[in-house]
Amino acid sequence: MIKIFIVVLQYNNSRDTIRCLESVKELNWQNFEVVVVDNASEIQHLNGIRLFVESQKKAKEKRFKLIESKANLGYAGGNNLGIKYALENGADYVFILNPDTTVRNNFLTKLVAAADKNPRAGIIGAAIDEGDEVIYCGEIKWLKPELEHSLLQTTNPEKASGPRGLTGYKLQTNQYIPGAAMLIRKKVFEKIGMLDERYFLYFEDADFCVRARRAGFKLIVAPGAVVYHNPSSSTSKLGAALLLRYHYRNAHLFNLKHAPFWTKISLPFWSIWIIIKQILKISIGKNTAVSRAILSGVLDFYRCRFGKIVLDTNTRIKNE
Repeated sequence: MIKIFIVVLQYNNSRDTIRCLESVKELNWQNFEVVVVDNASEIQHLNGIRLFVESQKKAKEKRFKLIESKANLGYAGGNNLGIKYALENGADYVFILNPDTTVRNNFLTKLVAAADKNPRAGIIGAAIDEGDEVIYCGEIKWLKPELEHSLLQTTNPEKASGPRGLTGYKLQTNQYIPGAAMLIRKKVFEKIGMLDERYFLYFEDADFCVRARRAGFKLIVAPGAVVYHNPSSSTSKLGAALLLRYHYRNAHLFNLKHAPFWTKISLPFWSIWIIIKQILKISIGKNTAVSRAILSGVLDFYRCRFGKIVLDTNTRIKNE
């Protein structure tokens, strides 16, 4: 039977992570293992995950593996630890799952069914139910600091059997599968490598999907496979200014790597427009902290300062 490794990245959110793992434990797919990667959480959150994994071992449930990172490696770096372990231990598929989600017991079976019916699909996404809306994919827009999630566009379905069909919808070229729930074939990693760790936070999932598509893989969504997502506050704790710095830096990197030729030519002009706009805001004293963070994000890109952004003892933002 196909072997699937589920990678769950945990950072200072053990309560939601354990809730996620409890739902994963009930999956009716027989041949799966769960790799929980702790991204250098505070000790109380790390201990919470340790206790959960130990309790499963005592109950003779051997599916769970805990990897403890010594540093916060971000979304890409943390997930890459779990992905590498999965590939080294015989994974046919790797399923990346956010810790602030829960799933039904037949969820993985439905995803694999869609993958079986679409052998050219390298990445298979799910319907992400956030309560007030259901997200099926992300939308790529060039020269924008943020990417948007959207409803499924069904103008080009691949034999989908109704709105909850399992055959799968093929995504359009301007769409990607959100990183909250991604089933990825082993062949994709063998051909394009791992997630790009330069981003640290934001744009990694879109980057990976674009690279997979350019390598010849299809992206599909299985609407019948539903993930229930309750967005956590782990990233919001970083503060709006720091998050915007990541967004603007990473948007530049993403556009440089993947945008059409004429958009790449426009990238410096977009940067100049951002810089002028933020300097004007600073000069009139409007949201100066936010504007300075956005300026820093643009400058980080041109200085090739990627990875994690941290605050030193003088509260000056710098890069590791």
